[in-house]
Amino acid sequence: MEPPVSGVPSAADGEQILLAELRARLQVRGKVPPLPEGWRHQSAMLAAEGFEYGGDFIVADLDPKRRVLQMVLVDVCGHGVTAVPVALQFAGALQSLITVVHPEELLGAANAYLLRQPSDESFATAVHVEVELDSGRYWIRSAGHPPALRWVPAEKGWEIDNARGTALGVSETPEVHDSVGQLAPGEALLFYTDGVVESRSADIGDGIDWLRETARDAVMAAWDGAARRIIDLVQRGEDDRAVLILQRA
Repeated sequence: MEPPVSGVPSAADGEQILLAELRARLQVRGKVPPLPEGWRHQSAMLAAEGFEYGGDFIVADLDPKRRVLQMVLVDVCGHGVTAVPVALQFAGALQSLITVVHPEELLGAANAYLLRQPSDESFATAVHVEVELDSGRYWIRSAGHPPALRWVPAEKGWEIDNARGTALGVSETPEVHDSVGQLAPGEALLFYTDGVVESRSADIGDGIDWLRETARDAVMAAWDGAARRIIDLVQRGEDDRAVLILQRA
């Protein structure tokens, strides 16, 4: 067998280059618009071990007239070469849908899109938050995603939100359960993908308890950079990890 020619990319190198390019395109789609004074957001992601990027992404839209913010955190099944193209296409579809579909119907429309895809692996979990920035009133809609957390300053801790549901792309009528609340100044919402709280050696309930404690320590130290500090404490594994925080300052 002849040795590889120096300077010629291998198949593995080509795969990594492709994933990096797709990752960059996905990140461009996932930028949250600048928020008005009094609101802040931050996010952090950690790729699955051995892959350049996987299937976690964010799509957001801000209606300047109604002053309504929408954000969707999505976790596409799979990782690496399987998940990234699916995630990129799904992100593009969601980016279009979020501007034209009523917020209550967004996840249903996303489910219909995934069902039309040829791949049997085109399914995902998602959490959608809609926020009236003037009042702080919010709606959280979950489709198979782990529960969101809400920061309560008086208790110096994170409460577990009760929005639940089933994954998208599995059935024609997914269950999408929602919750309604109102963020007062100083309060915040935290969203994350299951890779943050799940592992082969720990139950998801234990993982959520760990996240609540870790996120508490992170924001008590400082809000700036809290999402990154949380992600830095999560071990790499076979799934991506993503954290998104929205705060009413």
